[in-house]
This record gives sequence, C-alpha cells and structure tokens, in this order.
Amino acid sequence: MTKFNFSRRAALSFAASVTALSALGTATLAQDDTIKMGGIMSLTGGGASIGINAKLAWEMAVDEINENGGILGKQVELILADTMTDPTHGVSEARRLIENEGVSLLVGPATSQETIPITAVSSENQIVQLSTAASTQLTPDFAPYHFSDSVTGVNQMQANIDYAIDVLGVENIGLISDNGGMSKAAVSDILDYMNSRGIEPVIVQEFAFRAEDMTPQLFSMRSAGTEAILLINSIGDDSRKLLENRLDIGWDVPVLANQTMTNYAVGNAELLGEEAFDGVLSTQFVGMTYCPGDPLGESPFAKFSVRANERIDDLDRMGGAPALNPYYIQPLILAAAANGAGTLDGTAVRDWLQANADQVEVQTGALSASSTNHFLPAPESIVVVKNAYTLREDGLVERADCSGS
Repeated sequence: MTKFNFSRRAALSFAASVTALSALGTATLAQDDTIKMGGIMSLTGGGASIGINAKLAWEMAVDEINENGGILGKQVELILADTMTDPTHGVSEARRLIENEGVSLLVGPATSQETIPITAVSSENQIVQLSTAASTQLTPDFAPYHFSDSVTGVNQMQANIDYAIDVLGVENIGLISDNGGMSKAAVSDILDYMNSRGIEPVIVQEFAFRAEDMTPQLFSMRSAGTEAILLINSIGDDSRKLLENRLDIGWDVPVLANQTMTNYAVGNAELLGEEAFDGVLSTQFVGMTYCPGDPLGESPFAKFSVRANERIDDLDRMGGAPALNPYYIQPLILAAAANGAGTLDGTAVRDWLQANADQVEVQTGALSASSTNHFLPAPESIVVVKNAYTLREDGLVERADCSGS
C-alpha cells in the first residue's frame, strides 16, 4: 500500500511537472511570437500632460504596425513605464523595461533631462531608443543607441531668427527659454547663430520648467526694448503661461517660438482665447503645413489627423493631432528600422537607421542620419507657421513663407 501510494504520488508529481513544462513551453512560444516595445514617459507628475498624449499616440501607432504585419512578422506588444517626471525614477523604470520585461526597442521619454540619464541604460544594453529630446549633448558618441525625432534646439529656432530679421525687419530681439536640458543646451548655439546673422540679443531670460509666473521676465524684456521675442521651451503649459502673461501686461510684442508652441496651440487657444496668439509665429515640420491652394486632405499627416480624431475623443482639447504626432511616428520609425535590418540586434538596427534614414517615410518630412548625427529630421523639414491655433479642415497649419501670403 505504501509503495502504491508513493508511486501514485510520483506519477502525480510527474504529471504536474509535465503540465508545468508544457505551460512554460506555451508561454515561451507566445513570448517568442511577440516583440516587446517599451514606452517610457511622464505618465504622472509635472509632465503628465505630455504623457497622456504619448501613450495614446504610441498605442495608435503600435495597433497600425500590427495591422500591417508587425515587426519581422511578429505582433508588437507595448509595455509602458512611468518616469513620474523624475529622472532618477526614470532610470529605474528603464532598467525594469529592458532587464525584467525584455523589451527590444524603446520609445521615450519627452524631455532631455529625463532622456540623458536613461540613455546610459539603453546604451549599456544596446537597445535602440527614440525620444523627442533635443539636447545637443545627445551625440552618437555620448548615446550611441539613441535617436531623436526632434530637431536640435538651435535648428528649431534658425527659421524664426531668419524670419525676424529678413521678414519682420527687427533688430532688437530678446531670447527666453525654460531651464530644461534641451533649451539650456540650445541657448549658446542660438546666440552663435544670431551672431552669424550680425545681431546680438538685447536680453536673455530663463524661467523654471512649469513656471507659475513669467511676468518678471517679460517686464525685463520690455524694459530692454525688445521688438520681438524668441521663445524656446519644452512643454505646452509653459507656452500658454508666456502668452497668458503677455496678455496680462498688455504687451503686443511679436513672439517667434519653437515647435512646442505649434503642437499645443489648439488646446492653449481654447483656454486663453485666440487673441493670445496675435503676433505669434512658430515652427513646424513641413509635412504638417500647407499653403493656400494646396489640395485638401491628401497629405499623409492629413490622413493621420482623420484617423486620430476618429480614435480619440476630445482630441482638440489635448492639442489636436499635432500634439500626438511626435510620439506617433516613433514606433513607426523603429519598426521600419528593425524590418529594414531584418533583426532586433541593437547594433544592426542602429547601423541600418544611420545609413538608411532617408528611406523611412514619415508624415513630418524628410529624415536623415549618420554616424555623427542622430537627430532625424532633415534641415529642410522645418518651416515657420502662423495662426497655429487654426488648423485647416485636414489638420494642417498654414506656412508663413508662402508666396503672396
């Protein structure tokens, strides 16, 4: 009887082991049939407004990737991580995504101050990462596996500087920026570019990330005789605050801002009113713009705008399709690079993107990259726009440099 009981227990144990091994094999097979893409962003904390847009845009892009065959013939699973707008916590979350979750590709975060420390983790693990960070510190030498779908801070502003000088004809230009990594790194390059155009700013000011009041800086700029303001910053809340405070002090000085102003103009105009945008110009990717007479609804971005509005309720309140676009294209670029390389090996994916970025078609405009430059937008892809709060029916914003406009 004892022997029988022992044998029965052994049989039951063996059966349980087989069942467990079978389940493990099924789980492994399922895992092998799925490619994990990590998405790291400020989902809570001071940058949560960016995080909401990024999450929705990434989910939309991954769904479309999967509908079109996935990556290397496999479906993509998006796994999210929250930096909590804290670079230290962001590093821990990046390690979790890569070392525990096993992601093969990484998108995010948004700001340079979060991205820079996280690139140490992605580089160490040879994981290709694509963010919107625009700090000039993010060179291939510093972060060999990091790419950005933003242009550098100075390249976001060169078109504005040229427009202020050549079109507006102003000489007394003031510069104001936030204290984030991208903006701080850009200021010296902006000053160099202004100097190359034969002018110097009459005043340079800085405000804290998510500033509650910019009137002291604006009063100083007005006292210095500023005829036009150059604004470079990272989040839509700060763009709104500057325009709000400009209204508060009754100053109608022209403002020439970077793409942050453009991307959040629709939502900010709903909060402040369209009059806050009087005299405001900003930059945008050429693929998201139009000139009078251009056909309606035919551009890739226009078609994306339709899909985004069908998918996301109250999209205008979030800034419209332009506010989603920087994040939406990130999974698409990484998918194209992995498919082009024919592997998920980080070095191979990186090298393919360095050599073939111009083959990746995205709705913003031309891309380019090299072993010395991982900022993907080509220089000709950035133009000055006007009335960014008024999108055409197809979601495009009007260029300021159109002939006869």
